[in-house]
Amino acid sequence: MNVAATVGASALLTALGAALFAAGASVAGHRLRHRALLLAGRRAILAVALLTTTAVLTLGYALLANDFSIAHVASVSSREMQTAMRWASLYSGQPGSLLFWTWSMSLFMAAFVLITVPRIPWGAPHAVATLGLVIAAFLFTLVFFASPFRVSPVIPADGHGLNPLLVDPGMLVHPPFLLSGLVSTVIPFALGTAALLSGRLDGAWVRHARGWALTSFLVLSVGNFLGGWWAYTVLGWGGYWGWDPVENSAILPLLPIIGFLHALIVQERRGMLKTWNVVLVLAAFCLAVFGTFNVRSGLVASVHSFAQSEVGPYFLVLLGVTVVASLVLIVWRLPRLRAVSELDSLASRETGLILNSYLMVAMALVILGGTLFPVFSELLQDARITVGPPFFNEVMGPLFVVMLLLIALGTALPWRRATPALLRRRLLPPSVAAAIAVAVLFALGMRHFGALAATGGAIAVALVTSREYVASARAVGRARGVTALQAAPSLFGRDPRRYGGYFVHLGVAVMAIAVVGSTIYREQARAVLAPGESFGARGYTFTYERLTSREPGVNGIELEVYADIRVTEGGNEVALMQPGRRFFTNFPEQPTGIVALDESLTRDLYLFVQGWNADGVAEVHAFVNPLVMWLWIGGGVYVAGGLLAYGPARVRRPVTALASTEASQA
Repeated sequence: MNVAATVGASALLTALGAALFAAGASVAGHRLRHRALLLAGRRAILAVALLTTTAVLTLGYALLANDFSIAHVASVSSREMQTAMRWASLYSGQPGSLLFWTWSMSLFMAAFVLITVPRIPWGAPHAVATLGLVIAAFLFTLVFFASPFRVSPVIPADGHGLNPLLVDPGMLVHPPFLLSGLVSTVIPFALGTAALLSGRLDGAWVRHARGWALTSFLVLSVGNFLGGWWAYTVLGWGGYWGWDPVENSAILPLLPIIGFLHALIVQERRGMLKTWNVVLVLAAFCLAVFGTFNVRSGLVASVHSFAQSEVGPYFLVLLGVTVVASLVLIVWRLPRLRAVSELDSLASRETGLILNSYLMVAMALVILGGTLFPVFSELLQDARITVGPPFFNEVMGPLFVVMLLLIALGTALPWRRATPALLRRRLLPPSVAAAIAVAVLFALGMRHFGALAATGGAIAVALVTSREYVASARAVGRARGVTALQAAPSLFGRDPRRYGGYFVHLGVAVMAIAVVGSTIYREQARAVLAPGESFGARGYTFTYERLTSREPGVNGIELEVYADIRVTEGGNEVALMQPGRRFFTNFPEQPTGIVALDESLTRDLYLFVQGWNADGVAEVHAFVNPLVMWLWIGGGVYVAGGLLAYGPARVRRPVTALASTEASQA
C-alpha cells in the first residue's frame, strides 16, 4: 500500500464530503434558522482548505521523494530534476494543475469565510452554500476523473520528467499566479449569487465584492504579465502575446472584472448599473470555468492545452450549469434590479465609467468569438477555419485606442453634469497637447495611423491623470501649508481608490506606448551563416563566430549548444550574445530554444537559433524590439496602482475650504 497515495486520495475524498456538507448545512441552517448549522457550514469550508492543503503537501512530498509509484509523479518528474522544478511539476500535468486550482480556490474561500462572511449576515448562508457547491464540483473531478494520486501498476525506475517547454524559472511563478487569479473570481461570483438569492441588491454586496474583485484583478494581471514575459524569453518567436486560444482564455475573466471595478463606482455613488454589475461578476467566473474547459477539452488547438480527456465533457456540463443558473437568478431578480437614479448628462464621469465597462465586455466578446470561431466554422461549414493574430490585432487595436480615450475622458469629466466652460477647461489643454505630440511624431517619421492614434491616446491619459494629481496635491498643500510635492503622497491615504486607480491608468498609458513600439516598429532578420559570416538589422551587425556546448546534467537536460554571436553598431561592440538549443534525455525529439537578450530602455536585441548542420552552418533569427522594457515598467506601475487602490472610498466630510476645493476638481 502506498501511504502517500492513500493519504492524498483520502484527503480529497473527505474534502468532497466536507464541501457537500458545507452547502447542505448552510441551506438547512438558513431554512431552519439554526445558528449551529450555519456555523458548521462555515467551518466545513475551512476544513476543505485544510484537507486540500494536506493533499498538496502530500503530492509535493511524493515528488521530492521520487515516489514514482504515483502515476502523476512518474509522468512529470525525474531523479535529475532540481528541487524547485520538482515542486513546480506538481501543477504541470492535468491532475496536478486541477489539484493546485482546487487548493487555491479553497484558500480564497477560507479567507472569505474568515474575513467577509461574518460581515454579511444577510447573505452568508447563500454565499457559503455557493462556495460549497462550486468547490465540490472541482473535488468531484479530482476524486473520480483525474486523481493526482492514482497508483501505477508498474513502478518505473525513473520518471519521465517535465515537459521541456516548462523547464524554466518562469514555471515557478507564472502558473501559480494565473491559476490563483482564475479561481479568485469565485469570491465575487459567490457574493453576486448571495445578493441575488437573498434579494439584497443594494450597494452592500458591491462594497464587499470590491476588495475581492481588486484581488482577482491584480493576481490575474500579474499572471498574464508573467505569461507574456515567459513567452518572450523562452519561446523564441520574438513576441510576448500571440493570441493563442489558451492565452485568450487567461485574459477573458480579467476583462469583466475590470469592467466591474469601474461600474461598481457608479452603483455606489448613483445607484445605477445594478443588473450590469451582477452580470459582470457572474460572467467573470463563467469565463474562468470556460478557460478550464478549453485547456482540457481539446476543443481548440493550442500549444498550452492538455491532451483531450474525459475531463473536458465534465467541465462543459459544469460550464453549462453555471451559465444557466446565473441567467435564471438574474431573470428572477430583474424587478429588484432597477436603478434608483438616471443619467443626468452624457458629459459626466458616469458616462466614462459606464462606457469603459461596456468596452471591456465588448473586448471579451471579440476575444471569445475569435477563440471559438474554428468550432463554429466546423459546425456550419464542415471546415475548421482558424483566426490568428492578424484578426485580433486589427479588431482589438481600435478598441484599445477607444479604451485609452475613454480613460482620459472619464478622468477629466466631473460627476453628474459638466458645464461647457468646465469641459473647455478640462479637455482642451490635454487635447491640444496630445495633438501637438502626435504632430511632432508624424514630422519625425511616424506614419502608421494606428501607432499615432494609440500614442496620442496614451499621452492624453498621462496628461489628464497627471493634472488630477497636480491639482489635488496643490489643494491639499495649500490647506496644510506645504508644497504640492510634499502633499502628493498623502493623496493615496485620503482616497486610495481614486488615486490608486489613476496610477493604474498611468501604467496602462506606458504599456500602450511600449506595445506600439514593440509590435508596429519591430524589425527582424533571418540568415543562414557559416562561422565568421555576418548579417544586419536596423544598424546592428550580427557576426556568427562559433558553436559551443555544455552538459548541465540537471532537469533532464542532456546537452546545451550555443552560438557565439558578436553584435556591433557603427564598428563599436555592443554585446556578445549566446542563443542556442537545449536537448533533453527523455524528449530527444523535442529540443527547446535558448533565447539571448540584450536589453535597454530603448530597445531589445533578441536572438534565436533555429538549428545548424554538421559543418556548423547555423540559422539565426534576430529581432530588434523597441521599448519592450517599458512594457514591464508600465506593468509594474499598473500593479503598484492596484495595490495602492486597496482601501475604502473617501468619507464625505462637512464642507470646508479644502473639501470645497477638492470637490470642484473631482
